[in-house]
Amino acid sequence: MSSTMWYIMQSIQSKYSLSERLIRTIAFIRSFPHDNVEDLIRRGADVNRMHGTLKPLHCACMVADADCVELLLEKGAEVNAVDGYNRTALHYAAEKDEGCVELLLEYGALPDALDGNKDTPLHWAAFKDNPECARALLEGGARPDARDYNRDTPLSWAAMKGNLESVRVLLDFGAQAHVTNLKGQTPVSRLAALLARGLGAEREEECLRLLCRAAGSPTPPELSRDPQLLARLGAAATRPPHAALAGPLLRPEGPGRPLPARGRQGAAAPRVRAGHMTSHSDAGKNRIKVGGHQEGNSGNAEQTSLSPQGPSAPCCPGTLRPVPL
Repeated sequence: MSSTMWYIMQSIQSKYSLSERLIRTIAFIRSFPHDNVEDLIRRGADVNRMHGTLKPLHCACMVADADCVELLLEKGAEVNAVDGYNRTALHYAAEKDEGCVELLLEYGALPDALDGNKDTPLHWAAFKDNPECARALLEGGARPDARDYNRDTPLSWAAMKGNLESVRVLLDFGAQAHVTNLKGQTPVSRLAALLARGLGAEREEECLRLLCRAAGSPTPPELSRDPQLLARLGAAATRPPHAALAGPLLRPEGPGRPLPARGRQGAAAPRVRAGHMTSHSDAGKNRIKVGGHQEGNSGNAEQTSLSPQGPSAPCCPGTLRPVPL
């Protein structure tokens, strides 16, 4: 590198604090080529400093980087700290990655933490249809019938999108299908309204049958104008109950089971943190960024965005959204 280029790079880096560079490195947003998380923390980056609306731990959960989450927790990141929208890191992890959820719970994360709209992490796992995250939260002590500001439960959030696998998990852990929100809507009626508008398919119909049986209610009146749908639902109702309820995520033994063994526990393979020790290399070579994300040999590596259109931005109407850094 020429002396002129070196001087330019040093001048640019001096404009950013180590903590600012830490969160940019975690998120892969305009990060410096040779920065890595572990080195920045060793040099004094603050793992609990707020940057805009986010903290480093929240950012690591947004990009589903379990290795980075574990490193930050080991270095003193506050597991129940809230961001600018009163969301904990567990809210973001619940949308994305079961491993991050289990790590946070092991370090003392509150499973029923409320964000600015009184949504719990389980609400978001159900809404994003991440049944394994929902199961991890329920096994970690989350309440299946927690209420948000509209008195909706996680089951209602899953039902209004026809998220069949999440509905199965929630019912398996005792979620109530007959509860009503402030508008008098039940999980059954919310899904029925979706089907009545012609927006559902076979998966949503199966979800409705499952909810109707759990609530002990007949076919909702919202579907009375669709005789073809009623006929399909009626024909399916004559099948044996186990045929409709069977699914890969329904475990008859119910809650209370020990968490599955993961790579970081017991005598299993240790967690590899190679990504944290490897810096960004020059364009044109294969490289590993923080968290072990592999990228190709293109100089224009794909970046993860923290904009409202990003992977973890809330998308429920009326919910605040993270803003770009």
